[in-house]
Amino acid sequence: MECKLEKQVSVALSMCDNTGRLAIPHIFSLFMDLAAEHGDAIGVGMDVLSNKGLFWLTVKTKICIYQRPRLLQTLNAVTWPEVPGRIRCDRSYQLTHNGELVAAGKTEWAMLEVKTGRLARIADNYPPSLEHCERTACEGAYAKIPDDFSACPEIGRYTVRSTDIDLGQHMNNAAYVHAIFGAFSCREMADMPIREVDILFRSPCYEGDLLSICRRDVSDGMEIGVLQQDGSTAAAAKIFR
Repeated sequence: MECKLEKQVSVALSMCDNTGRLAIPHIFSLFMDLAAEHGDAIGVGMDVLSNKGLFWLTVKTKICIYQRPRLLQTLNAVTWPEVPGRIRCDRSYQLTHNGELVAAGKTEWAMLEVKTGRLARIADNYPPSLEHCERTACEGAYAKIPDDFSACPEIGRYTVRSTDIDLGQHMNNAAYVHAIFGAFSCREMADMPIREVDILFRSPCYEGDLLSICRRDVSDGMEIGVLQQDGSTAAAAKIFR
């Protein structure tokens, strides 16, 4: 069975920021959409897993940014699942424009047994005929981000809205990225030449939750904590500059 999905994607107006270029949060959204489409094509889509009492969980995501294409430019998008471990697996992504790399990324996934809350064996649920690709689109480990943001200044607050809720009835993974980058002004974004973003998802958030977004500066960028009202970390991100 074909292990890759490859398709052409146009940079739509809704995907652009105030500069007319592909916005960083929409790179995350685009990769998530590619994963959903390919998962359905190879037999591990949401509907199939739901019938088995399973649900995909995004654990971590790393995206490396090389350039940001302009409005209406056409990109070649590719995604493939890497060789799975027992209960975790990576999926790779690449975007190119005219043969030049725009962005690359990978996401660590797990399968949750809805009734028990345990993680399922991923290899047991992939089709036996699927040929996994050995290559990764994004070398290197995911960032390690300390969860304690108690001494860090708050740079924004975010209330989880109905439009942030996904099929699992909790905050969509891409919505965290939009909330994080929404805490910065256009001027601040213009002054941040971002080369990589890693985000780790710690615990789910639900409609109506009030989140605090905190910042910690580090030598190669900044670390962002998305905190629940009790101070626990819902998500943590590292923005490399």
